[in-house]
Amino acid sequence: MIKMLTKPNCPHCQALKLFLKHAMNDKYAPDIEIYDQGKQADVVQTLLDQNNIQAFPSLIASSGETLSGFQPSAVMNFLEKHIGKK
Repeated sequence: MIKMLTKPNCPHCQALKLFLKHAMNDKYAPDIEIYDQGKQADVVQTLLDQNNIQAFPSLIASSGETLSGFQPSAVMNFLEKHIGKK
């Protein structure tokens, strides 16, 4: 399971969500838990602190590996590595 950290009014967060939904056809949707800072501030802050993350959006794999920011090729590689769907 991948955790995705987002925050309100974040253009890169919106771009990542749209990319996952449209370009990736939601194939990873069942494998990603989305945590929004606007709705789950305490949980998001804990995940940021635990993983030493300072940017949004961020993906956290169960292995502890993280990816911050939105670069489509990096996101695809990260998801394929940690979830395995192509």
